[in-house]
Amino acid sequence: MKLIQESMNGIRLVKYLANLKKGEIANAGDISKEVGVTIKFTLKILRKLKIKGIIESYRGVTGGYELKKEEVGIYEVIKALQGDLYITNDFKEKAPENEIEQELKKIQEDVIARLKNIKIKKKH
Repeated sequence: MKLIQESMNGIRLVKYLANLKKGEIANAGDISKEVGVTIKFTLKILRKLKIKGIIESYRGVTGGYELKKEEVGIYEVIKALQGDLYITNDFKEKAPENEIEQELKKIQEDVIARLKNIKIKKKH
C-alpha cells in the first residue's frame, strides 16, 4: 500500500483549491507553482480529478479550476488518481486464507477507513 506521487500532489492541489475565496478560480499555471510540479503533470492530475467530479474547469482566457464540492475526502482523491489501495494485490480478487492474511486485510480496511474520514473542506 503506497501513495504514489500523483496522489500526494493531487491532495495538495485539492487543498489549494479549497483555500480559494468564494467564486475565485485558479489557472493551471498558478496551481502548478503552488503544488511545485510541472504544468504537464498538474494538467494530468486536473484532468483526472475533473473526470471524477472532484473539480470543475472553465475554459477561456479567464478560465481555471475550482473545487466542485464543499468537502472532499482524501480517499476520494487517492482513488481518483491511483485506484483502490491494497496491502497486497492478493486481496483484490480473493479472500484471506489464514490468520496472518486476515490481520493484514483488517489493517488495510482500517487504513482506508481512516483515509475516508480525512476531509478537505472549502474555506469560505
